[in-house]
Amino acid sequence: MTIRYNLTRTQRAQHGLFQVMDHFAGRDRVSRVFGKSRQRLFNRMHKTLKKSGKRKALRVDRRRDLSLAEFRGHYLKKGIPVVFEGAAKEWPCVQNWSLDYFKDLHGDDEIVLMDQGNWDRGYESMTLADVIDGIRRGENRYYRFYPLLHRHPEHIHDFDYKWIRERRNAMTVLEAFQVFIGGNGSLTPLHNAGQCNLFTQVHGQKQWALYHSYHSPVVDPSPVRNAYRDAPARFGTKPYCPFEGSEAEHHALYEYVDGYIADLEPGDVLWNPPFYWHTVRNIGESIGVGYRWIPPLYCFKRSFVYSFLDTFAMNPPIWKTYKLYKEDINLLHMAEHGQLDKYRKEKAAN
Repeated sequence: MTIRYNLTRTQRAQHGLFQVMDHFAGRDRVSRVFGKSRQRLFNRMHKTLKKSGKRKALRVDRRRDLSLAEFRGHYLKKGIPVVFEGAAKEWPCVQNWSLDYFKDLHGDDEIVLMDQGNWDRGYESMTLADVIDGIRRGENRYYRFYPLLHRHPEHIHDFDYKWIRERRNAMTVLEAFQVFIGGNGSLTPLHNAGQCNLFTQVHGQKQWALYHSYHSPVVDPSPVRNAYRDAPARFGTKPYCPFEGSEAEHHALYEYVDGYIADLEPGDVLWNPPFYWHTVRNIGESIGVGYRWIPPLYCFKRSFVYSFLDTFAMNPPIWKTYKLYKEDINLLHMAEHGQLDKYRKEKAAN
C-alpha cells in the first residue's frame, strides 16, 4: 500500500516557486506582493486534498533478508522507506552499546547540545557523562548527531561497514556516522534534510513518522536559507506532531496527507530517503546511529526544488555546511542560528 499523490502538478509547482522566492527574497517581501495569491493557493490545496478523503497511516515495510538487488531496484530507486528487520542484530554496536558503555568509554568527551525543539534556548556545553546522568535522572534530554566516528574512528569496527556501503548510491559527495542518545519521551520535531540515511536502532526502541517530500506544500516550511528545514509553528501554535494527533486549525491540511509509521527495535535498520519529512520519538532509553550520504543527482530527482535551494544555501554557504556537517552537525545548527562564533570564542577562552 502506498501513499496517495493527491495534489495537482500546478499546485506543487506554484508552491515550489514560492519557496524559491522566499529563499532569495525573504518571505516578508514575497508576502507583501503575493500574500493573497499564496492564500488562494492554500485554499485550492485544501479543496483538492479533501476530495481524496481522510489520511491513512501506513506501516513502513518490514523485510527480513531483503536482497540487495530488490532494495536497490525498488526501495532505493523509487525513494520508498523500508525497515531491514533485524539486519544489525549481530553487529557489535547492537551487542555491546548502552548508556553505561558510552559513559565508561567516552564520558569525558566535551560536547555541545542544541535543542531542536526550541532553537531559542541556544546551546549547552557539557560532557557526554552529563548527558547520560541527566537521562538517568529522568530529564528529557536528547543528544543528537554525536560525531562518534569523527572523534573515535576505531568504532567503525562496531558496524558491518561493507553491508552499509553496498546499499549506498554511486557518486556520493559525503558520508557521516551520527549517534543519537535520548531518554524516554524525548522527541525530534518534524523536519527534513537532503541526505540519504540508513538508521540503525542499537539500544531501546524508537518510533518514526514520515511524510513524502511530495507533500512539502502542506508543511510549507519557513525560509531558512540553510540545508535543514523544520516544520513551522503557525500563529503561535506548535509545529504539527502526528504523535499528539494534533489537527488544530493551523494544521488542517495534514488531515488528508498519508504518512508512514515505523517502530524500530534493536537491530532494525531503517532506510530513510532524502527530503522525507520525519519526526522521531524515543520509547525508553534509546541509542541509534544514522549513516548518511549525499548522492547529488539522486537527491535532485527526489526533490529538485530543495536540492536547488540547498546548493544555494546562504546560512551558512554550502561549502561551510559540508565542512561543519562532517565535524559535528550541532556546530552547523549553531552557525545557522548565529551562535557558532560565540561558542568558538568561549571555547578558546577556556
